[in-house]
Order: sequence, then structure tokens, then C-alpha cells
Amino acid sequence: MKEKYYRVAKTISRWKIDTPFENWLGSMADKSEFWKRVYVFYYWLFDHEYYVKGMSYLLKEIKRQKPNCTVWGVKYLKRDMIYSLHRFGASFDDYFIYKFFNLNTRGRESFNTLKMQYGYCEQVNGNEVRELFEDKGKCYEVFKPFYKRDVIVVRGLITEDVIANFIQRHNSFIYKPLDGHSGMGIQIMTLNDPKGVRLFIENHKKKNYILEELISQSPAIGRLHPSSINTLRILTFKQKDRVNILGAALRIGVGGASVDNAGAGGIYGHIDIKEGIIDSVACDNSNGRYLKHPDTKVVIPGFVIPEWEGAKSMVFEMAQVVCDATVISWDLAYSTKGWCMVEGNDVGDFHLYQVPYNTGFKHVLLGELDTWYKSKPPIE
Repeated sequence: MKEKYYRVAKTISRWKIDTPFENWLGSMADKSEFWKRVYVFYYWLFDHEYYVKGMSYLLKEIKRQKPNCTVWGVKYLKRDMIYSLHRFGASFDDYFIYKFFNLNTRGRESFNTLKMQYGYCEQVNGNEVRELFEDKGKCYEVFKPFYKRDVIVVRGLITEDVIANFIQRHNSFIYKPLDGHSGMGIQIMTLNDPKGVRLFIENHKKKNYILEELISQSPAIGRLHPSSINTLRILTFKQKDRVNILGAALRIGVGGASVDNAGAGGIYGHIDIKEGIIDSVACDNSNGRYLKHPDTKVVIPGFVIPEWEGAKSMVFEMAQVVCDATVISWDLAYSTKGWCMVEGNDVGDFHLYQVPYNTGFKHVLLGELDTWYKSKPPIE
């Protein structure tokens, strides 16, 4: 079962006991429910703390997703999700988003799951890369020319005057926790009076965060959903001085949301890399599919990404900035100033490329890894 580039990443909890016996047991679990029960019992017995800790998250996800999976009972789903986690590296989100309950072993192996992705990235990205992209402040400092807007990073010894002056320049702004992800904690704030500014500074005195001038979104892309900044996610893989785009998607907000992240309820459509056109219906992370945007009723398949060649040129340039940043997911927004960087992600979300066509993406990444290993030894 073990593929040649498999690795349990050091940066996340150990999700697999990598022994010959476990691998044999996993191969037997592929063949019958009896052996799947034995495989799950093995983890209950030999990784009990991890097993128990994950059960509350598992049950919560089953409760959330059960309306989309009425055929299978809770007992089967529990067993199959635990098996899929340890056998294929599928998070509990992955399991439902990729509809693993409908797939055989070969189908499941074709999907690039979150746990596996961490292992791939750890092999090809330098040791400092994850720290850089996890820290929004450091990321801004390195990629500042691509942001095209006013930004301040608040931590350490920054003075209150710097914060107050920023808010005076931009009384409406975006607040982002430095350690946030999936759009969590991001707020659009408006402060019009000195009392409100002082209260904001006082309430956030012990926090690390970033304040950004609001992106003025171009109507060319804003018509999909005007109240959110709708962003491109473009995945690049760098081979020496050559940068390959492996996947692209447009993320779109829904309802009154100001963020477009799928993890926060947004939807996304797959982009034809060559043409710069959305070539799928939009999807969400609860198996919803949308021909038209649920709020604006704009038809999503066939939507033309403005200045697509400019977006590609920008990610080609950004991918060259950090030498050991090999595989990165870039978020871009289309503003009245053109394309600008929102952030970069060292692991990224492969749902965006795999869900729209219910097709596994792993073979594309493995092909790039083949080429990378031929030209460069792995980073330890």
C-alpha cells in the first residue's frame, strides 16, 4: 500500500503507525469488513490516546454530514472513517468531501488527502517555509511588493501611534489574527472615532495580528458576489527555475460573508489553466453543487477570469522569491489596481481541484515529485 513518496509529517500529529504488520493489516482491510474491523481495533489498542481524542471530532463530523450520506449507518461510518484516516491519510472532512463512502480502494488512493499532502510538502519545501507562510506577518514582509495595499503587522514593540495612524488612514480595514486559517477570526472593522480606536487598541493589546487596507475589488469579478473578496487559489510546483501551475480555482463568498473560504461556507469552481475559464459548476464542502451563484444568480461555468495571463505571471514571479518554497498555494484578489497577493499557503487545500469533477489529483503531484527527485535530493 505504501507509495514511494509517503511520509508522516513531523509537523502534525502522528496519524499512522508505519510498520510492516500495519501495512499488511491495511491491505487486508481493503478486502473485507471483517479485516477492516481488525484494522480499526489495532488502532484502538496501539494508539488509544489518539483514537479517543479523535472520536469527538469524528462524531461531530458525522452529525454535520449525515444528511448528505443517508445510505450508511453511524457504526459503518465510524469504522470506515477511522480506516480511511489511517489507511489513506483522509481527515474527517476529506472523507465526506471526497465521498469516500462511495469509493473502493483504488478510488480512495487516487485522491490527495490532507495528511498525505503534509508529508509531500515536508519533503520538498525547506524547513523554514512552513513557518514563513504560517506567519502572515513574515509572509507580508517577504512578499510586500505583491500586496499593493497598506498593511501593518502588530506584535512585539510596535507603538500604539502606528496602529492609530493606520486606522486614521483607513477607518475601515481587515483584521486578521497572525495564526488564523480558513478565514477564521478575520473581520472587517470600521472605527470612526478616537474612543473606538483606543478601545480597539486596548482590547487587542496582548494579541498578534495584521491590519490590512481593504481591497477595492474590481466589478469584473465582484459581480459574482460583491460583499466578499472572491479570490483565486493557484497551486504551483517549482522545478529549479521552472514553475508549473498544477491547479487553479476561484473561491466565492455566499450570503453576507466577507470571506470566500470553503471552510467558512464559501463555494468554489475549477479553472481551466490554459483558458482561464471556470469549467465546472461551483461546489461547497457539504456536497452542494451550483450552476448559478445562490445569491446573485450569476452563471458560474464559463465565467472568464479577468487578466488571467497577468495572474499567472504574478504567481510565476512570487514562486521564485523563496528558494526552497517548492510547492505553494497562492491566493490572489483582482482589485481596481489589478491582481494582488492575499496570502500564500505551504500546504493548501486540494479540495478545490478535486471536488468539482470528483476526480483524484494525486497522480499530477506524484508526477511532479518524480521530476523533482530526479534533479534534487530530498530535504531532511
